[in-house]
Amino acid sequence: MAVSSRTMGRHRDYSRLFISLGILAGIVAVAPIIAAVIGIGSSVTIPKTAFASAPAGEYAVITRSDGAADVISVAWLNNPGAVTEVARVPRVEGFPSAGTVSPDGKFVALTTVEGGSSSNPVASITVVSLESGVITRVATDAQPGEAPIWSPDSSTVSFARNVSRAESGGVFSIARVGRDGKGESTVQEFRSVFGVYPVGHDASGRTVTAVLDAKGSWLYRPGVDPVALSSNLTRDWELSPDGKAVAFIEVTTDGGVGYHARTVSLDGSGVSAQSLEASVSALGTAWNPATSAPAFGVEPVGSDGVTVQALSAEGPGATGFDVPLAYSASGDGLAVTHWSGRSFQESGTPELQLISAAGRAKYEGYTRFLGWSVR
Repeated sequence: MAVSSRTMGRHRDYSRLFISLGILAGIVAVAPIIAAVIGIGSSVTIPKTAFASAPAGEYAVITRSDGAADVISVAWLNNPGAVTEVARVPRVEGFPSAGTVSPDGKFVALTTVEGGSSSNPVASITVVSLESGVITRVATDAQPGEAPIWSPDSSTVSFARNVSRAESGGVFSIARVGRDGKGESTVQEFRSVFGVYPVGHDASGRTVTAVLDAKGSWLYRPGVDPVALSSNLTRDWELSPDGKAVAFIEVTTDGGVGYHARTVSLDGSGVSAQSLEASVSALGTAWNPATSAPAFGVEPVGSDGVTVQALSAEGPGATGFDVPLAYSASGDGLAVTHWSGRSFQESGTPELQLISAAGRAKYEGYTRFLGWSVR
């Protein structure tokens, strides 16, 4: 499944029921290696971007596919209809990159597939400057489909790596590298697991990683005992703005597949269910920095009476459902994937949208949200 969860770049396929542990297998036919590969630590300069002189405000960084390239653009929340292209990042056609915006809002880190095959894609970590347009390849052998995370000071990028390259039960690690491609190191290594997913950094700056294994789901941090999330699979992990809690979705299979909104405190106080009706299923998580509360996307079926923490398509003639991606720093804007269908099983077609006091802005052709940038 895509949501999400970041098998999961930020554009997720909610019509599937389970996380795909073989992340990109079977998507496309054998993909050729890109002819012009940028070397580690080297860079290719493109013309200075218009974003460098853009007005002050909050900008959504979004991307779409154009053949063998990711087109990265910005949309100003105060004028969401205006979309400005920033850069084009080469990669194998059919393998859109997963990525995140740095905390200082000046860079994007992407996991970019450069070659291999449909069952064994080869990916690297690429950093793009939103202001200068410089594209820098900073690391190789990244786990395809998994978005990297930034350090709080925007100086380094951490990412997942499948050390064994086995489809399951393999050896994975979390690696860290400087924004300039220097100083790579291993943060943590995990054996006999299904997958690892970097989530963010806690209040002490430690890397938080979601790990799925035969016993269930866990949160790991270097030098700290793991936090148990569930004996089931989980997804859509999002760290709170203060780095002290994680919101996520638990996937259960008793009496049918269910998706349940949960939060867990990293201080060890345990997992708690969110105040949605027992019959309500939810996907997607986003913390509102204005309220310090998480929001979840609600399945239309049986969603009457849910709390205000849940999102659903609203307004005259509204159809479908929203899956939240991220709030802007002020909490005034929310990026969502809006699905046209009537349930998670029959999800319909996705559309990237920004929700604000001005209403909804729709971005035709743009399918992935990378984060927010504040100027």
